[in-house]
Amino acid sequence: MNEFPVVVVGAGPVGLAAAAHVLERGLKPLVLEAGPVAGSAVTRWNHVRLFSPWSELVDPAAARLLEPTGWQRPDGDKYPTGATTGRPSSPGRSWST
Repeated sequence: MNEFPVVVVGAGPVGLAAAAHVLERGLKPLVLEAGPVAGSAVTRWNHVRLFSPWSELVDPAAARLLEPTGWQRPDGDKYPTGATTGRPSSPGRSWST
């Protein structure tokens, strides 16, 4: 029997969190994104400060997937903007405000 991937539409924060949950269940996600990079729609609202702090925005499954790569969790008390949520984090670096 062929195993089909689980399709996730959108590579924004919610789509990537959904893909992390799919991976935790041992399934293969296929993430479809209309923009040129993951989270590209987020770059359209760089100036907007979110109403929720980082502590409420980082999905637990995504954090478990990222932590072994050297990713550092953002300060949970800070309120990010579109610019900081859409910026990729390199190993050893963390997102700021």
